Amino acid sequence: MAEFLTTSGISHHLENIISGAKKKLILISPYLQISKTLYERLKDTNDRKVSITIIYGKNDLQANELNLLMSLNRVSLYFFENLHAKCYYNEELMIITSMNMYEFSERTNREMGILISSLNDKQVYEKAATESESILKASVLMTNHSQNNYSAPKHQSKNKEEALSYCIRCRTHLNYLDLDKPYCKDCFYTWSEYENPHYKENFCLICGKDNPSTMVKPVCRKCYR
Repeated sequence: MAEFLTTSGISHHLENIISGAKKKLILISPYLQISKTLYERLKDTNDRKVSITIIYGKNDLQANELNLLMSLNRVSLYFFENLHAKCYYNEELMIITSMNMYEFSERTNREMGILISSLNDKQVYEKAATESESILKASVLMTNHSQNNYSAPKHQSKNKEEALSYCIRCRTHLNYLDLDKPYCKDCFYTWSEYENPHYKENFCLICGKDNPSTMVKPVCRKCYR
């Protein structure tokens, strides 16, 4: 069952979410400030080869803070201008809260939040994760140093300018055709954060036209025929 949190509880469980992440860590906060403690926790998570996604919404990230994030090779940083939501989660736990991800908020403000379990609060967790994925999809990628297993597909064209297919999310030209690999590398990485094979995208893999394609059904009806 979901648990109500006050300021100290939010900070405590947020640290546990970061340090306890095994596969993925998603941090969504309009305001972002990288304190020494936060960086150390993120570095430990990065060193465990956990995929880390950070979405922020205010243009006040200092150059030294950006450099710190760029030094972590599993971090992908995104910017979404209209962001107001604050949500932090890994594959097991999620916090939806009023607290921004910056140290001033942790020290002086009165905050509230809800702790959600992917096991005991599955429906709420999945709905919030789906909304988070929608925000991610609308965000602008600032940095991406992640290493993934998206290997070179079959049927690759020798001509790099020749489009044999299209990324079903961003419509980038792909110089190969492989129904099992319907994303460009960047979009595959963002999709793999959630690995929802039925998440509806934007374009047909083959013709590139508007279509609610998915990982399991990447082509439109016309191209399928």
